[in-house]
Amino acid sequence: MAKKRIETLILDLDGTLIDSRLDIARAANYTLAKLGCPQLPEEQIAGFIGGGVGPLLKKALGNRSEELFERALPIYKQRYWEHCTDYTTLYSGVKEILSYYQDKDIAMATNKLVPMTMKILEHFEIASYFKLVLGPDSVKNRKPHPEAIEKILVQLGNPKETALIVGDSHFDIETGKNAGIMTCGVTYGFGSRQELEDSGADVIIDRLEDLMLYYE
Repeated sequence: MAKKRIETLILDLDGTLIDSRLDIARAANYTLAKLGCPQLPEEQIAGFIGGGVGPLLKKALGNRSEELFERALPIYKQRYWEHCTDYTTLYSGVKEILSYYQDKDIAMATNKLVPMTMKILEHFEIASYFKLVLGPDSVKNRKPHPEAIEKILVQLGNPKETALIVGDSHFDIETGKNAGIMTCGVTYGFGSRQELEDSGADVIIDRLEDLMLYYE
């Protein structure tokens, strides 16, 4: 099988490069407790990850009042900022993949705010691999809207035909499809293989290292 050539590698963060479910779940449960709401199983909260902090908290709150949601946001953000790397780990193969593709233009498109993202990337000493890091605070429309991808390609001056997005959820695959670029789903994150298949991922891999088998 011939490998496809890429110039731009766009990566998701949570569930793709890092396993952050425990820190996110604990910050969410801390927030729920502060507001007098029942806490949730950590695996249930992990299922809410992918759309950003707003959708996650709304699901965790069970669509309670908007006023409660507005109170929850700053509590969660402060708690997560202080504890975002307590239990979070890099997935296997992350540094190998970043090193393998370091002659490409590597960017990040995440639904996590950029300051938080940079804090985590710097903690794991991988920030220097990324030419661009975009979050919901970088664009008007968060994933799965293609704005982040389009902005990355414009700033890098690269065509969409040689761009690839890699992620663990339908948000990532749909973002890539909406932008007209290649898409690769990973099964070890927070999404399911079925979710990736239903979203129409071009390639689905079980290990991040397998990216090297398909793209060069």
